[in-house]
Amino acid sequence: MFLWSALAHLIALTSPGPDTAIVLRQVSMHGRSEGIKAAIGIGFGIYVHCLLAINGISLIILSNDFYKLIISLIGGIYILYLGMNMFMSNLQVTNEINNNSNQSRNSFLNGLITNIFNIKAFLFFVSLFSIIIDNLNGIYFYIYPLYFAVMSSIWFIFLSFIVTASKNQTFNIYSNKYILSVMSIILCGIGLLIIIRSIYEYF
Repeated sequence: MFLWSALAHLIALTSPGPDTAIVLRQVSMHGRSEGIKAAIGIGFGIYVHCLLAINGISLIILSNDFYKLIISLIGGIYILYLGMNMFMSNLQVTNEINNNSNQSRNSFLNGLITNIFNIKAFLFFVSLFSIIIDNLNGIYFYIYPLYFAVMSSIWFIFLSFIVTASKNQTFNIYSNKYILSVMSIILCGIGLLIIIRSIYEYF
């Protein structure tokens, strides 16, 4: 059963979503190292989700429509804010971005917050652990959450390397103003979609 859950987790990781978008944002604005920090933040977020799911807290939260709405709105507004912030930064000259970004990177925190307030992550890990909960005896209670957290970080670290591997500036995502524009639009779109969808589902 663990192999099937690990496979499901891998498929979920490779599917584009807020986590992927936030890693690409940090990489495109600040470089590979910040993408790696965001990836580690996402891994910590995954670990929190796992612990909440194991202890049944996630199920309690998801059983209340108002709590779901609040979590979705916080996540959507935060992602929308990051997208707009990215767009505004792209309007500035490169030197200004480099000078100001040192004070506003917060890559680890961005990855952590984006993941924790991702309602799909709540739903995914509640579903996942409802299947494998019978196998969580002894040391496995600690190993499973750690595995999912570490594998998540590894995948997004790998993604950070892939998108910055090219020496050609056209294909290298870092400091490419066209990619910055596209990523800011995608982030704003994801944020708006989450907000609109959560309000629609609640009312």
